[in-house]
Amino acid sequence: MPFAPGQRDLAAILSHVRYEIEQCFIIPQHDTGDHHIRESVFLAILVHARLLLDFFETASRFRDDVLCSDFGFPTTRVPLPTDDRTRLNKDIAHLTYSRLRHTAQTKPWPVDAILGSLRPTVVAFIKHVLDHPPQQVETQELEHWRTLYDAFTRPA
Repeated sequence: MPFAPGQRDLAAILSHVRYEIEQCFIIPQHDTGDHHIRESVFLAILVHARLLLDFFETASRFRDDVLCSDFGFPTTRVPLPTDDRTRLNKDIAHLTYSRLRHTAQTKPWPVDAILGSLRPTVVAFIKHVLDHPPQQVETQELEHWRTLYDAFTRPA
């Protein structure tokens, strides 16, 4: 029998969705001169970005995956350039010969470009959650979402 989330599931999973967004977009302070630390931070960010791509772009559920459509948000193709999408799909968690395609210029992670492509969809989803919160969601959780929305929409 296919999994179908109920209102209680939606309210309960909402903090996990928020966690993924925060872990993707809130870059911790780190020693940018240390290649290993910088790489670790970027990989963590990109793993969360990859997860969010699936969350927003997947129309049919595999087992008990959480989908943006569970919250009434339309499945959306994130306008991510093909090369960046390939990086997320082939270079994050796969050791493949396709890595040989990189040069010194293309090897650095395109974190800014990936987050820039994902950002409008994330902001629209946050706004959707605030406008259409799941039934039974706790007030404190919605406050976290409001704070997150404010952080995304405040002028730089």
